[in-house]
Amino acid sequence: MNELVIRSAAPADLEHLLVLGAEYAAADGHDFDRDAASAGFAPLLTDDRYGIVHVAESVAADGTRALDGYGVVTWGWSIEIGGLDVVLDELYVRTRGTGIGTALVTSLERACRERGVKRIFLETERPNEAARRLYARLGFTADDSIWMAKELR
Repeated sequence: MNELVIRSAAPADLEHLLVLGAEYAAADGHDFDRDAASAGFAPLLTDDRYGIVHVAESVAADGTRALDGYGVVTWGWSIEIGGLDVVLDELYVRTRGTGIGTALVTSLERACRERGVKRIFLETERPNEAARRLYARLGFTADDSIWMAKELR
């Protein structure tokens, strides 16, 4: 049986994260831009200035390792709550229903608490009921806010 290790991602994980990121985009129905994803992941893997990435790594009895998922939080600031808040920007697990998503969110939440984070935001795609059930089980609640975006490229 494989052991599950949740750990901070490192620069050596970039290629594996890009593969998982492409899978995540396909599962969510988004276009995947490898260059943009690489530019997004890379600074998060060298230090925690912008946020953190945790990975779920399965370790086989023979020592073989494979990444099965990742979670990303990025830092923000809120006047309303008087301090640091974060966005759970991405959470992807290849093998769903195995507890890996819960382990990743729990690990990220612990790391956020250690840094004094006061609130975690996230968004889900409207049809992704399974994700909202996971987040609800972990104590997240829906609010009445409507997120809006504008691309500045």
